[in-house]
Amino acid sequence: MRGWTLKGPHSKAMQAALAKRPPSGIASLFAGPEKRPAKERKPMTLLEEMSTADVAARDRLPYWNEIASRMITPLRVKALGEGPFNARIFRRTLRECEIISPISSPARVFREAECDAGVVNIQVQHKGRTTNHTGGRTAVLEEGDFVLYDPSKPLWLSFEETTQAIVLRLPLATVEERMPHIRSQVGLAVSGRQGPGALFSNFLRQSWAELERGEESIWAESLGEAIWPLLDMAYAPTRPRAETNRRDERRRALFDAVESELTDPDLDVHRLARRMGVSARYVQMLFAEMGTTPRAFIQDRRLELAARRLEREGLDVTVTEVAYDAGFNDLSSFCRAFRRRFETSPRNYRCGGRG
Repeated sequence: MRGWTLKGPHSKAMQAALAKRPPSGIASLFAGPEKRPAKERKPMTLLEEMSTADVAARDRLPYWNEIASRMITPLRVKALGEGPFNARIFRRTLRECEIISPISSPARVFREAECDAGVVNIQVQHKGRTTNHTGGRTAVLEEGDFVLYDPSKPLWLSFEETTQAIVLRLPLATVEERMPHIRSQVGLAVSGRQGPGALFSNFLRQSWAELERGEESIWAESLGEAIWPLLDMAYAPTRPRAETNRRDERRRALFDAVESELTDPDLDVHRLARRMGVSARYVQMLFAEMGTTPRAFIQDRRLELAARRLEREGLDVTVTEVAYDAGFNDLSSFCRAFRRRFETSPRNYRCGGRG
C-alpha cells in the first residue's frame, strides 16, 4: 500500500494480508464487493483495504488493534462472543476529507487516554446496531443514524452483531472554520431515517456505495465541499441559539489572521496576537480549545494549500516552488510533514498518487 511502513510485532501478518485479498465466495460482509465477469468489470476502485481474513485466528485481534489504531485513532478492541473474530476496513482519501468504513464481528472498542488527532469524526451506522459513549453522552445508533465524536477524547462503543460504519474524517481546522458550533454536539445521536439528518445520511451512504463500485470521477474530490450544507441542516435543530458570542468572533478573527498571512514563513503566535490586539497566551488558548496548537494549525493549512496547488498544476510546478510559496522555509521539513499528512510524497501526489 503506497506510503505505508508496517512496523510492530504483527508486521509480518500485516504484510501477508496486504499481499492478497481474502478468498472469494464468502457470503457475508467480509467477502467484499461481488466480482463481475471480465467484460462487465468496472474500473479499479481507489479504496485501500485491510482484512483479517488471511491472518491466523490467534493473531487476528492483535493485528486488528494495530490496523484500527493506525487508520482511525489509538484504541483497543476486544472481541465479544465465542466465534472467530473477523474484520475489514476500507479507506478513501479525498482532497478535503477522508472516508473509512470498518466492518467487524461483535466487539467492544474503547480508548481511555487523550491524544492529538487533528480531526473530528462523523460515524454513520451503515449496517447493524451499536451503542456509543463519548462526550458524556450515550447513544444507540440504528442503521442510518450518525454521531459526532472527537477521536482525541476518551470513548467506547460496543456491538453484539456484525456491523459496518462509514466514518467521515474532517480536518479540525476546516471544522472550526465552517461549523465551529458543531463540536458542542459530540456524542449526540442524529436520526438518519427522517428529517434533515436523513439527507446527510443518505448522501454519505450513497456516495460510499459509488466509491465501493469504483464508479466515480472528479465528483469524489468535491465530496468534502458538498457535505457542509447537509451537515448544517442536520444539526440545525440542536444548534445553540446564542451561537455568536465574543469568543466565536475572536475565533473567526483568528482564522482570518491566519489566512491573510499564511504564506509568510515568519507567521507565528506573536504576530497573530499583535494583529488581533490580544496576548499571545490568549491566542494559544483559542487554539487549545480547538484541540490543537498555533504551529500545528498553521502547518496543516499550509499543507492543504500546497496539496491543492500540486493537484491543480501538476507537472507545471516544482515541489520546491510549491513548498516555499506555501510558507515553508525548508524543503526537507515540508516533504516530511506532507508525507505524514497525506501518506505519500509531494512528488507522487503531484503525479496523481494518493496515500
